[in-house]
Amino acid sequence: MAIFDYFHPLSSLQRQREAYLKTHQLPDLLKQSLSCELPSLEAKCAELSFIVLDIETTGFDPKQDEILSFGWVEVSNLQIDLTSSRHVYIQNSDKVKPESAVINHITPQMLANGASLHDVMNYGISQLGNKILVAHGTMIEASFINEYARKYWKVPPLPLLWLDTLCLEKHFATAIDHYSEVDLTLGGTRKRYGLPEYNSHNALVDALSAAELLLAQQKRLSRGSKDSFGRLYRLSQRK
Repeated sequence: MAIFDYFHPLSSLQRQREAYLKTHQLPDLLKQSLSCELPSLEAKCAELSFIVLDIETTGFDPKQDEILSFGWVEVSNLQIDLTSSRHVYIQNSDKVKPESAVINHITPQMLANGASLHDVMNYGISQLGNKILVAHGTMIEASFINEYARKYWKVPPLPLLWLDTLCLEKHFATAIDHYSEVDLTLGGTRKRYGLPEYNSHNALVDALSAAELLLAQQKRLSRGSKDSFGRLYRLSQRK
């Protein structure tokens, strides 16, 4: 392995996963998911599958706030598979805050017949396999999933394969101009690509919005260069 490949963030994640699996007692479902082989640095994006995820919560603190809904959709062969899309409310009707309801319009009545958070988490982990998790600003999704893992699986933050469309856009923007302020919100970023405006703060709508953005970013990155996942992943990492 070339020295630059060894220090590539994808190679680092692979070593982190191997150490994690050796160090911690994991539920079988989690062990199976984390044992899946990561994509190679040279893998083409068109050959890979992605799960684009969005969650709505009562706030930004995973230790204090609650998950209200999940939305996700799969992308494969550079196409969004609408048949794979899911929108699930979590049974947390007593956790809704007035301030969050104003933003995401999720009410206690909508959550009354929601799914169990445990069922959704277990199902989500079972679907990961060798797919790549995507979100626009992965800090929220990752922090709530990691808090669940800490609380219920008794393990430290999970070494999941995350691709962040917000960080990817930040790299694009700073490559052009290091000093100008750029709107990196999902809506603002989509606007620069000529993508239509959607109502935000609905988990499924935001997941679909991020999936469309991912495809636009992949197309932008592949112009005149090799469309390798290694390059896309490196650019999506936080500076």
